[in-house]
Amino acid sequence: MLALLVMIVLALPVYDAGMKVLVHYAFGKGKDMELKSRAVSNSPVILKALSNMKVGESRVVRFKQKEDWRLSYAINGFTLKKLPNGFEGYQYIKFDRKGDVYTYVHTPFGNIKLYDNWVHFIPCTPFKLRFRYENINRKALVTK
Repeated sequence: MLALLVMIVLALPVYDAGMKVLVHYAFGKGKDMELKSRAVSNSPVILKALSNMKVGESRVVRFKQKEDWRLSYAINGFTLKKLPNGFEGYQYIKFDRKGDVYTYVHTPFGNIKLYDNWVHFIPCTPFKLRFRYENINRKALVTK
């Protein structure tokens, strides 16, 4: 547990969205979470997806970590819906328990491979993560 707390304190300023998700998974008791982060609102992956969507359209968005390192620590394989002047989305957060899924953490010293099942050394509860951003004036939000 001490190791998890140290990781959270050291990584929070850099990987705010990912750490918020990790903390909620460990301590949120399965309650839904609304994520507010610049990693989401300014994500090139989200803006690219929105540029190819019509208002009201929803789609599942998956991407490679190198396309958006910060967003990949929080969500990947999420449902995105384009709104008239913004977007919303969600993902059910449940970390792998078998050791088949991993995440690379991008650092100045190279990438570190962390397996999702490592987080389960403490009891964790899956939850639904939601995000919603409105009043965003960006070219990607222009109605097709």
